[in-house]
Amino acid sequence: MPIGRDRKLPSGTKLIALAIAAVVLPTIVLFVVQYRSLAELQNKTRAAAHDNLRQASQNIARRIKEDLGDLATQSFRSIDPREIREENLDQIENIFAATRALHPEIDQIFLVSHCGCRGKRFALFYSSNAVVRVADSQFKSSSVTTQIIEEYNRAVAARSPAESGPDLAFAQSGCSILPGAQANQLQLHIFQPLSAGSQDAPFGFAGIALDQSFIEGGYLPRAMPELLRSMDAGSTGSALALGILDENSRELYSNKAGTADYEIKTQFAPVFPNWQVAIGYNGTTVEALARDNFRKGLMLVFFVLSLLMLGIALILRATAREMRLAQAKSTFVSNVSHELKTPLALIRLFGETLELDRLNGPEKAHEYYRIINAESRRLTQLIDNILDFSKIEAGRKQYHFARCNIADVVDDVLNTYKYRLLDTGFELTVDLKRDLPAALIDRDAISQVVLNLIDNAVKYSTEVKNVVVRTMEQDGSIIIEVSDSGIGIPRSEHKRIFEKFYRVNTGSVHNTKGSGLGLAVVKHIVEAHQGQVRVESGPGKGSRFTVMIPAVTAEPATGRQRREATGYTLAEGADN
Repeated sequence: MPIGRDRKLPSGTKLIALAIAAVVLPTIVLFVVQYRSLAELQNKTRAAAHDNLRQASQNIARRIKEDLGDLATQSFRSIDPREIREENLDQIENIFAATRALHPEIDQIFLVSHCGCRGKRFALFYSSNAVVRVADSQFKSSSVTTQIIEEYNRAVAARSPAESGPDLAFAQSGCSILPGAQANQLQLHIFQPLSAGSQDAPFGFAGIALDQSFIEGGYLPRAMPELLRSMDAGSTGSALALGILDENSRELYSNKAGTADYEIKTQFAPVFPNWQVAIGYNGTTVEALARDNFRKGLMLVFFVLSLLMLGIALILRATAREMRLAQAKSTFVSNVSHELKTPLALIRLFGETLELDRLNGPEKAHEYYRIINAESRRLTQLIDNILDFSKIEAGRKQYHFARCNIADVVDDVLNTYKYRLLDTGFELTVDLKRDLPAALIDRDAISQVVLNLIDNAVKYSTEVKNVVVRTMEQDGSIIIEVSDSGIGIPRSEHKRIFEKFYRVNTGSVHNTKGSGLGLAVVKHIVEAHQGQVRVESGPGKGSRFTVMIPAVTAEPATGRQRREATGYTLAEGADN
């Protein structure tokens, strides 16, 4: 039965709309800003990844230079400058032989003194196949010395300005220019300038030659995995795809079988100026990584914004609920004030009439007494609802349960309420089954349930004034039914009518006053008895409320047999 308040809240709706606008607009702006930031971050991530790969390739080239430079430095460390000044070629040759024995990976080792201002020029080339000495008289005519000097000058000229001075110089030759080497064999030459002092100009150079078979078949497969491990990248488990490409883009080394595409290709300088270091990410690309980071960032933004919107929605929902509750309380106060004034005014009016003895006969006095009694009961019911609701809200409502026959409780309520029904033109139909099992109930609370349901039936009945009250047993529960032929309740409102202060928005609501607490109190009392309350209703079809209370035992409880029949009908003028 619709009780409660009107749901129209224009001011609350405006406030909520304003709050939504105040929150949604900044949220949209925040999302746009975050999206642009993520897009910019994607570009920066792409550039940073390329820089990291380029830095990694440069680190690899630097570490290779240091590794091979250490080999060359160890090879030249045993040469005594005095042996060079004195042209003690036998001693130098012995040093070269010892060096090759210690480092068999060196294909050739050589020394060239080409500055005539220091005396005689000479050259010494040592390998496992040949030992060649070039004296001063043969120096200009020797093609070997001419070519190796040109190679040395090109290597020194190719060094960066930061590497000027006595540092090593590197050169790659497409074919062997040293005596005793295989023809068309690519070689790496490492030169060490020779000078009398750190401030003096070099008067010659020493050097070693490493052939491609050693570099490609021995050195790179051994050095590259160690370099990757030193970079915390692993070798086979590395996230980096590393390759060394020759001048024809042939893959000399790769840590990933089948890897064809690399992100960065840089010159393998200064050690292998004709080769390239190719590097990328295994199984992915820089673009894919940047795109993946963008998606993850966007998902995170969506997640955070979703949580924000959810929190805002919950806050707005709670705010709207509180506003509706505040409005409902205001309506409740207005309705209760009216409800209190009406019976009090009637009681005062008829009380003054009786006090002034302005009566037309004993029948009129009896009628006034009955009206005063009915209005006082109505006032008591209203106050009881308010007090019970206050206790329920505060959690202080207590029930005193005892074994009772519910039919007796309902009968007592009807005996006190039927006169009001008859006076207002209602027809009351009663069908009480007396042999019901006992139920563990609070007698006063169940009486209030029945009274509230009947009161609602009276309030919301229009042309057809008919109320039917029944009790029965069904599936181990005691059933109390109160039905009417009133205006009915839309199905969409069936759950909400039990909410405190709620009122179905129909035209009759404005003409029917009430506290808005009746059904809320009914629901709480029934649930406190471990029972259920249901409603069956439709617009213009009346309403039927069903209360189900668990029975204590299957044995019938002895009730007061006030009537012989199991049912009766009371109408105006009936014998009571």
